[in-house]
Amino acid sequence: MTLSIPLHKFSRKRSQGLQFQIAQMETLPDVARASYAHRHTFYEIFWVTSGVGTHIIDFEDYPVEANALYFITPGQVQAWTIERSVTGYALLFTDDFLISNQLEHSFLRSFDFFHRIDHSPMLRTTAEQVQPFHTICAHMHDEYMRDQLGRVTILQSLLQIFLIHAQRCYSAPTATLETTAGSALAQQFVRLIDLHFHDKQTVQAYADLLSITAGHLTDTTREVYGVSASQLIRQRLIVEAKRLLVHSEQTI
Repeated sequence: MTLSIPLHKFSRKRSQGLQFQIAQMETLPDVARASYAHRHTFYEIFWVTSGVGTHIIDFEDYPVEANALYFITPGQVQAWTIERSVTGYALLFTDDFLISNQLEHSFLRSFDFFHRIDHSPMLRTTAEQVQPFHTICAHMHDEYMRDQLGRVTILQSLLQIFLIHAQRCYSAPTATLETTAGSALAQQFVRLIDLHFHDKQTVQAYADLLSITAGHLTDTTREVYGVSASQLIRQRLIVEAKRLLVHSEQTI
C-alpha cells in the first residue's frame, strides 16, 4: 500500500531539541498551513485570534475565525484554505513531552477534543473564556523563547493548564449534566475504539476489554449517544476508509 498523503514528523531540531514547539501563526512556514491534505505524527493545537478561511479536518470543513481552537490528533488528515491572514498561536507536541512529566500515557486521551470521532475538533470560545488562552499562550511563548532554569517543567505545566482549561470550555455547554457511570463507560469505549480499531472490530471484543457483556455495552451506547456500539465502531472504520480511498492507490 502506497499512501500519497504527506506525513509530517516532529522536528526536534526546529523545536530547539524539545518535543514541544509554540509559534505565532503569522511566523509559521507555509508548510505548517498547507493547502494540500497532510497529516502529522504529533498533536497540534491552533489558537486563532483573527483570520478568515477554512480548516479541513478529516473531510469536514471548519471555518477559520477569531477566538477559536482547533485540535489535531496524530494521524488526522487536514488542509487549510486561507482567505485572510491568520494570527494566533500554534502548539505542537508529542505525547512523550507530557509523559516525561510523570503523566500517564492515557492523559491525552482523557480530553474530549483528541481521539474522538464523535466530537468536533473545533471549539468556539465565549468572551469570558478568551483571556486565559491569551495569557497562557503568551507565557508559554515567552518561556519557550528563553533558555532558563526549569524551562521544560514550566512549559509542561503550562501546557497541562492550557489543556485542562480547554476541556472546561469544551464541556461547558453540558456541565449541568451529571456524569453517570454509563456516560463514563461510553466515553471509555470510544477511546478504546481509536486505540484498537485496526484489530478489534466487534462489540464483543471491546466488551471483553471493559469486562462487561456486549449487550450491556450496546444498551449503554444507545442511552448515551443514541446509536449502537457497532455503529460507533463502523464510524471509526469509515473515517479510516475515507482517508485510504482519497490518499492511497487502493481501489474501492
